[in-house]
Amino acid sequence: MKQDMSATELKDLGNKFFSARKYEDAISCYSKAIIKSPSTSTYFTNRALCYLKLHQWELACQDCRRSLDLDASSVKAHFFLG
Repeated sequence: MKQDMSATELKDLGNKFFSARKYEDAISCYSKAIIKSPSTSTYFTNRALCYLKLHQWELACQDCRRSLDLDASSVKAHFFLG
């Protein structure tokens, strides 16, 4: 992974890892994307889905709540929270 990747590139790489069921690697990419662009709610919901796949319920809920703080209409965040 290149050091100078944009948040979008990191998200795209995270999506590839997610598709390959490499959830920990995807979480790492989404976390780095969040650092670069902390106001993008999608990065939080993408990471939340990885946490759900890994049965890390509380971390998933935290990310969904952060996503909703940024975008109260986030359908994914509402769905993941139940």
